[in-house]
Amino acid sequence: APARHAAEPAPRPPLAGVRAVVLTHAWLGTFCTELLGLAGADVIQVEARKRPDTWRAGYQGVIPAQVRTRPTARHAWNCSPLFNSVNLNKRGITLDLDHPEGRDLFKRLVARADVVAENYSPRVVHNLGVDYESLRAVRSDLIMLSLNAYGASGPWRDVVGIGGTIEPTSGMSSLLGYPGGPPLNSGQMLPDPVGGWYGFGAIVTALRHRDRTGEGQYIDLSMQESNQTLIGDAMLEALWTGRARTRLGNRHPTFAPHGIYPAQGEEQWVALAAEDDAQWRALCEAAGAGWERDVRFASNEARKASEDALDAAIAAWTATQARDALAPRLAAAGVPAAPVRDALEVAACPVFRERGRVVEVAHPETGTWWHVGVPATLERTPGAVTRPSPCLGEHSAEVLAEELGVSEAEYAALVRKGVTGEGPPD
Repeated sequence: APARHAAEPAPRPPLAGVRAVVLTHAWLGTFCTELLGLAGADVIQVEARKRPDTWRAGYQGVIPAQVRTRPTARHAWNCSPLFNSVNLNKRGITLDLDHPEGRDLFKRLVARADVVAENYSPRVVHNLGVDYESLRAVRSDLIMLSLNAYGASGPWRDVVGIGGTIEPTSGMSSLLGYPGGPPLNSGQMLPDPVGGWYGFGAIVTALRHRDRTGEGQYIDLSMQESNQTLIGDAMLEALWTGRARTRLGNRHPTFAPHGIYPAQGEEQWVALAAEDDAQWRALCEAAGAGWERDVRFASNEARKASEDALDAAIAAWTATQARDALAPRLAAAGVPAAPVRDALEVAACPVFRERGRVVEVAHPETGTWWHVGVPATLERTPGAVTRPSPCLGEHSAEVLAEELGVSEAEYAALVRKGVTGEGPPD
């Protein structure tokens, strides 16, 4: 890239100047609003001292063993790897919205914000008096996202859900599993980050709409519906033909081979496929096992018809090969292939670190750890990790003073009343 002139201002991230006051918690909502922060928005995360984010593991939680030896690690609720992984670039405050003063302070913050986001069940924000109709009276062009399991309207609006329950109700689990076996969940609560991405996209779209029209809007986003888009082809197939797609394991509906095969060593696996005859010939040449002479594998149709035998033959060969040598060798020969890595291997992958997808972040209690950072490289408006996830109430005094002019004496009085502050309630 060409060097910038010394007088040229540093590039700003894409959402610089946008402020979001958010009531998000757990994974779905906090990941959505972390994306706003990573894109440069000023995100103020609101918790309550008597009801902190569930991903902090509560006041009776235990500091993880890997962190416990660090002298700065003092409070379990500030050392949760779950919470600290999805709240980067946020300022954290506490406000008791059950208290009239807490609710008033929240609305005064909303008056200075562009976005409010929450992922409580629909009844909660109405009971607290911070639903969209109440908040738009404070700021008429407000953008508010409600990111719920089944949406803020409809017959399931009051049904509470998490990623593990959304997988079956969205239809995803019906496709996960092996031929002849039961439906399975992914084991990763996949619907949470999927819904978070949709929420982020909806907010950015609403901001663009407001730039053009001056209008705010309410976004009612269902995690279930967001995740149904991942299986849209299977849903249409069932609607149009009346036939539900069967579970395929790691196989592909139309070509073979396509799967996860054992490699040399314990729990070592390699993914490979052959989408056409040219890739199949390249795989045969790399294996040198004579598969090209087997009539059962002479065409894609024949391979699909003999897929059990095909997978067994490939697995017997790959089990003799070192994963990290085999995958690049096949890829170089034109065969789609990759090593199957676990989470720790992914975090340590030099490609992700060199590209800035995984970055070191220093936290005041847990110390320095690797975290997933900005998910995209933007040349003109790069984002960056600028601060760790906040300790509970860490920025309460700062935000209330800077944004609302709350004095030290007023803040101390609010702390005594339990409206704000740091750590557990007195």
